Amino acid sequence: MAALGVAAAGCSSGEAEPPTRISAPQTFSADRVCGGLFAGEGGKALERILESTNFRFLDEKANRDLSSIAQTMEDAYRSGKRIRDMPQPVCEVAGPDKERHIPTVRLMFTAYSKHAGDPLDFPGVSESGVRVSVDGKRVYFSYDCVSPRVGSTADIPLRIRILFHEQWDESKGATALAQDYLAVTHSAALAVAKALGCVDDGGLPARAQELPPSAGAGTGAGSAAAESPAPEGRSLIHT
Repeated sequence: MAALGVAAAGCSSGEAEPPTRISAPQTFSADRVCGGLFAGEGGKALERILESTNFRFLDEKANRDLSSIAQTMEDAYRSGKRIRDMPQPVCEVAGPDKERHIPTVRLMFTAYSKHAGDPLDFPGVSESGVRVSVDGKRVYFSYDCVSPRVGSTADIPLRIRILFHEQWDESKGATALAQDYLAVTHSAALAVAKALGCVDDGGLPARAQELPPSAGAGTGAGSAAAESPAPEGRSLIHT
């Protein structure tokens, strides 16, 4: 009996294991999201859209930063006719959880080039200049990049298209936030243009408010400047 008592005492005297700690997800300020895509006005607009000053990634592995996005655009152009099969990098940013939803903004970047021709399943290759339209909670934004780094020329520029999508049913929507959608998308476009060394920043103005009238926000998919999302069959692999 004494031996059993000693054994029992030995078992009860051990230190309890500390509870497992679940680390909180890493958060970023607007100017640090996706490696600096949203500087200045773009960052302030992102804060208004997602109603927060701290942001996180729902899928950190799938998200790409500014440097990676620029490199993917360059690699796509240099791939020649294989450009239509190249990856489309994504930056997806979330704010704090709301009652029923997670406020989220998603931007997808696609590289186009006349190297691929202009087949029916790859529209938009022959378009030029800055084009912008707002369709609900989506923004379609494209511009040309002539860059010594990329090797793109005025005859065959790298055309970059950005699809912005706010994914939050309970947001204020385009009626209140259309200009902020534009500011976020313009900020990302300008950051990529500067990273690639696009001549004249790809024709983009310093501020979203300075976009030329011909590239102003449309009110829907029927706008003259409206553009369709990436065509079916295009690779949706995120790198």
